[in-house]
Amino acid sequence: MKELLTRAEATNYQETSRHADVLAFVDALCARTKLARRVDFGQSGEGQPMVALVVSDRNCFTPALARKQKKVVVMVEANIHAGEVEGKESVLALARDLTLTKLGQKLLDKLCLVLVPNFNPDGNDRISPNNRKLNLAELEGQVNPPGGVGTRYTGEGWNLNRDNMKQEAPETRCLAKLHQEWWPHVFIDCHTTDGSIHAFDLTYDTSHSNEPLFSELRAFNRVMLDRVAAAVSKRHDFQSFWYGNYKEEGNPRSGWHTYPALPRFGSHYRGLLGRIDVLLETYSYIDFPRRCAVMRAWLLELFRDAAKNSSSYLAITEAEGERILARGESPDVTALVGINYGVATRDEKGALVFEYPAHAKSGDVAEILAFDEASITARRYPGKRPRTWRMPHHRTFVPTQAVSTPSAYLVPESLATRLEGHGIRFERLTAAQRFTVDSYRVARREETFSPDVAANVPPPGEAEVPLSQKPKPVRFETVLTVSPERASREFPPGTLLVPTAQRAGTLAVYLLEPHSDDGFCRWQFLDKDITVGELYPVHRVVVAGPVPRKAE
Repeated sequence: MKELLTRAEATNYQETSRHADVLAFVDALCARTKLARRVDFGQSGEGQPMVALVVSDRNCFTPALARKQKKVVVMVEANIHAGEVEGKESVLALARDLTLTKLGQKLLDKLCLVLVPNFNPDGNDRISPNNRKLNLAELEGQVNPPGGVGTRYTGEGWNLNRDNMKQEAPETRCLAKLHQEWWPHVFIDCHTTDGSIHAFDLTYDTSHSNEPLFSELRAFNRVMLDRVAAAVSKRHDFQSFWYGNYKEEGNPRSGWHTYPALPRFGSHYRGLLGRIDVLLETYSYIDFPRRCAVMRAWLLELFRDAAKNSSSYLAITEAEGERILARGESPDVTALVGINYGVATRDEKGALVFEYPAHAKSGDVAEILAFDEASITARRYPGKRPRTWRMPHHRTFVPTQAVSTPSAYLVPESLATRLEGHGIRFERLTAAQRFTVDSYRVARREETFSPDVAANVPPPGEAEVPLSQKPKPVRFETVLTVSPERASREFPPGTLLVPTAQRAGTLAVYLLEPHSDDGFCRWQFLDKDITVGELYPVHRVVVAGPVPRKAE
């Protein structure tokens, strides 16, 4: 039988797989093994099939069987940015090796792998050698395969890793439904990053959103990732560290700073759901074969860790789910959900812009493998002399706005489809009903630009505009200033009652609050219902005991 190879392998890493190659590989693998099954879960914006490859033993190819067999469900998403193709190639090759060799014998009994090798098929097929072209002067791009790679955005122009909260891309909506059906214990998101000059092969990260609220899960996630990094180093000789860039570019003493805590990013979104999340970012400036190799090594060691510690993975995610439910069932006004991490500033024209700073806790130090300072300043890779730098690790976020979890929200009917897209349960009032609610009066309304959220996509074969050239803004956000007030109000039939005692309860809080930095209001889905001086159309249901009218 002919050897089953990815397009990258078959061309000696001169080319990357088109979506047709991915589909053909998936079908060929499923024809050769009983350990893999293709699952179609929708269509891309341009009508291409969205495909997952489920890999497990004991015929475990459904969410129900995975739960019955008490397997850890691991979902892997690759090629969300279709110029970052290493995850796509590595997921396919590793799926083959796990099923057609002995590599997966001790893993698949404990795991059910749900692999999405090409999440952005339309962007993937817009191949050009000039996409993500290396430009060290701007610290962007990568060492490309000669045949080129796809685009950062989808064929319709959406950045899928900024779309998790607003779900404007059909690809996002398809994956959200798949995620809700499988409800994976672990989610792995494969990327390739440019940025600051260092000497790691790959950087990794996890959710930083609401760390105090999810403290046990975040601690588990951090220990696990450091453990896997050590395994990758020992078994595969690749060096890895937490994702980041120099706080002041070119200054290796300034600090190591992670990415913004906005849940439009997938890792922070899934962190609000109480699940284990992993962000993998192989390094743009190493060559393409090495990037694929380090991505494969990390995926394999993550699978091994999940299988070896399966009971711990199941226990921590179950406990976190119970805590989310408890916050809705017995609201605690002292347990605050951070809903905004932005620091507002004004540009030279007076326009509203936001920064999302991370802070370094005392004693949290990053040891960065890099090069001499002259090489870093000159943006030379590789640098002349290896050197390790110690610096503050900026990975702690402090919210600028936070709220408690109410027992429920009262929401206009217009948001029903958007709530369903996130798997958020609600019921409709069948008759007018009075509630004591905390409402918000709108004091001010402004607009701000959404960077790197969407773009005007060039015709197939032409290169996309690099971020350093500041592509034209195409998406904006509504920013409200509000003041709270409590009252008894009557709500009409058809109003949606959204309880927070559900698995997406914390996510619901983030989506529905008016001053959230990534909610429905921010994404302009309520603009027609908002008037300065009037009440915001979403209300918090109050559960409180009687308040004495005077002190005795």
